[in-house]
Amino acid sequence: MMDIALKYKIVEKIIQSTDDNLLNEIKSLIGLSEADFWTEIPVEVKQTIHKAKSELDRGEGTPHAQVMTEIKSRFLGR
Repeated sequence: MMDIALKYKIVEKIIQSTDDNLLNEIKSLIGLSEADFWTEIPVEVKQTIHKAKSELDRGEGTPHAQVMTEIKSRFLGR
């Protein structure tokens, strides 16, 4: 069985920590994670996703079906 003093030291380190990555890992380890991948994505990636979504909302971009047809044609010879 784990020593109670060690548990208190662990809790103290958690309370003093300002490392978001560490705290998120601990949260996940003890089952407090909401399983929302969005909170784990870096800010730069989120910004890129928002930009791409805005472009699609304006009608910019290439439809999925067209991309798939081009990929199959280019790489599979269909």
